[in-house]
Amino acid sequence: MTPAELESLANAVAERVADRLANRRRLLTRNELSQVIGVSVPKLDTMLRDRELPVIRVGRKVLFDPHAVIQHLANASQAD
Repeated sequence: MTPAELESLANAVAERVADRLANRRRLLTRNELSQVIGVSVPKLDTMLRDRELPVIRVGRKVLFDPHAVIQHLANASQAD
């Protein structure tokens, strides 16, 4: 491969990696989610205890997909 072809290949790979990273959803901790949805951490803990939120458990760690939580809360408010 010529240097120009290598450069072109490197740029194509970099663009593809950037696209994949941009489309990845980031999981949030309790503190981060409480800021996103505008509730205190104790209120969030109450919602978790009452099983009002979808969670992702990784070992003992509890994480949240913010899109799924917001959708769940929107659906719950429409049902009321």
